[in-house]
Amino acid sequence: MSYRNELIQVAAVAVAALQDLDTGTTYRAGWNATHESNALREITDERRRQEKKWGTRSESPRQWLTILMEEVGEVARAILERDGV
Repeated sequence: MSYRNELIQVAAVAVAALQDLDTGTTYRAGWNATHESNALREITDERRRQEKKWGTRSESPRQWLTILMEEVGEVARAILERDGV
C-alpha cells in the first residue's frame, strides 16, 4: 500500500475516534456525516492555525512521521491521565 493510502487510513481512524468521543459511544450504526463534517472542519481549522504559527511546511516523510508520533504520544498521555493507568 502507498504512503498516501496509509496516511488516509490514519486520518480515517482519527476521525472515527473523534466521532466516538463526541457521541460518547464506540458503536456507530452507519455513517454519521454530521459528526464527520464537524471533525473535518475542526481539522481544517487546526491546519490553518498551524500554518499561521509555523508557515507552510514541506517536511520529508520521516519528519512528518516523527511529528505524527509525537502527537499520538500526546493523545496516549491524555487518555492515560483521563482513564488512569
